[in-house]
Amino acid sequence: MAEGRETEGRAVRERPTPPGPISPPRVLLRRIRAACSRWWTGRTVRFRKVVRASVLLAVTCPACLCVGAATATASSPVGPHEAQWSTTLDSTVTLDLGPLGQVALDSPAGILGVKVVLGRIPGGAEPDAARQSTLGQALSSDGAAYIALVTHPDLTIERGVRALVDDAFRRAGLMESVVLCLVAAGRLAAGGRLRDAVRVTLAHKTSSALLTVTGVVTVVALLVPALRSEPVTGGRLEVLAGTPLERARVSGRIADVVQAYGGRVTAFLEDNTAFYDAAGTNLRNAWDASQATEGRAGATAADGAVETEQLHQRTGGASAAATASPDASPPTDSALSGGDPSGGPISPPPSTTAADAVRDRGAITAALTTDLHCNLDVIAFAGLLDALAGATVHMDDGDLTMTGSEPEQVCVDALQDAVPDGIARVATIGNHDSTFTAERLRALGWTVTDGDIEQVGGLRVLGDVDPDRSPPGGTFQRGEEDATDVGARLATVSCRRARRGGGNDGADIVLIHQPATFGPLVEDGCAPLLVAGHVHQEQGMSVTRGTNLDVAHLVSGAGKGGTSLGRVTQDAYLHVLSFDADGSLLAWRAVVLHPDASVTVGAWRPVPALGPDAVEGTTIGGDDEAQ
Repeated sequence: MAEGRETEGRAVRERPTPPGPISPPRVLLRRIRAACSRWWTGRTVRFRKVVRASVLLAVTCPACLCVGAATATASSPVGPHEAQWSTTLDSTVTLDLGPLGQVALDSPAGILGVKVVLGRIPGGAEPDAARQSTLGQALSSDGAAYIALVTHPDLTIERGVRALVDDAFRRAGLMESVVLCLVAAGRLAAGGRLRDAVRVTLAHKTSSALLTVTGVVTVVALLVPALRSEPVTGGRLEVLAGTPLERARVSGRIADVVQAYGGRVTAFLEDNTAFYDAAGTNLRNAWDASQATEGRAGATAADGAVETEQLHQRTGGASAAATASPDASPPTDSALSGGDPSGGPISPPPSTTAADAVRDRGAITAALTTDLHCNLDVIAFAGLLDALAGATVHMDDGDLTMTGSEPEQVCVDALQDAVPDGIARVATIGNHDSTFTAERLRALGWTVTDGDIEQVGGLRVLGDVDPDRSPPGGTFQRGEEDATDVGARLATVSCRRARRGGGNDGADIVLIHQPATFGPLVEDGCAPLLVAGHVHQEQGMSVTRGTNLDVAHLVSGAGKGGTSLGRVTQDAYLHVLSFDADGSLLAWRAVVLHPDASVTVGAWRPVPALGPDAVEGTTIGGDDEAQ
């Protein structure tokens, strides 16, 4: 009996205690989870796969982007130097000048910083053949690159940052691809039950610890280089006050150099800025004054005011009035060409006919530049002209750079930024440009002439690379063709396309750097308009009777040194051309930037009447090294 009672008591003690009441929040949570589970299992397999993939991408993509941004590296020039750029996490923008010291600024991007290490200045392909003249021109080009860097550091910074961003996206894309491949491999290995396999793996302490250590080591290996930083020494220099580098900390020998010459650099920058600010204001005022007459009269603006009595006497000594009034006398062609009235082909005075044709039939407006030679401020000036003229096409006729070196791609970037969005762009390669120049133009969306007719903004444009190449120290022929050979080949192309298209498929314009190509294009070609630069002389427009048609030719440019760094030293010419919807030239006008920052906007001028044979006069070569 006693044993039975003991057994009964033990059973009573071991009887499970009924659970207590469940709290309402837990009940609600269980119900929500159950409802979500029923909803999830009720979806199609395809839907669940898409959702899982989306969640995976939403989690991994930001992480990969962060790692890519923190570890990005790129090669991008700084001035004439090759330079290595890398992102850091030290909140500092550092320019490492090697033994000269360094310049450091607080990063505007918070914890994300950038370190730039200057490398060598690329030399010529054959340094053993260097001569004193070659070296002198190379050093002059390097000096110009330094000045361009100081005057427009934003272009260098923009290009370097763009290169870092591209590398960050490449790295992020690579890491994301690795993550997705690992997930796919895991699902295949687990027979589609990757989550269960991961859950089982993490349940083992050894496996969990190994995965944790692997993850930590990977993150440390990726981020430690970005976190590594050197103490920034040096201090701020008073001579840099009022410049973009006024808060920079400068150390080493470069601090002594900046202290000694910073005042001169600052004065140069202030003078350069004031000159081109005035030039921009004068261009706007002169353009508005001429447009008030619908382009029937030209105008010159100086010191922000429009000259209503006469054009600048330095433009040829002409006293013809160029006013904002429709009653003003139009300027002579010599006044706008800047040359001797007795020298070179002369176009007739402008008339209302040209302006009326532009107003009534003008459908395509093209702005023309040539021989800019990497003057970043004149390039910006040209972009302003694009905007004022309402240009639909921008044409650059070569020698955009000084030597065509890889660091001078910044000159291409400057023109790309200057030309307003939505404008079609075409360029030809001059003797001072290189394959680097052409590749950069194409990468930015420019059409680069290559020996065939291209459609650009409604115009059929023909042209090709200049047959000569002028690196520092001399000029040589690129290939087997000289200028005459190139002209003959382009003449053949223009006529073949014109005959094949019944006259509607030929070139509207030949954009070629050297006027020495004009001979065959006039004699045997089928293009009605030829444009060239190269000779650093404004020759205006003339017309010559060719075998197949009358050919208009415009030779443009700035005087030698006219597009040097800083202020222009001689008149610099740009042009605006108006075409009808069929690509026929209706009228043209010159825009002149003078050495005193005044600007002349010429009247619309018609295509000149047929004149004497001027082919020989347009094959001027001159001193090629200076061109």
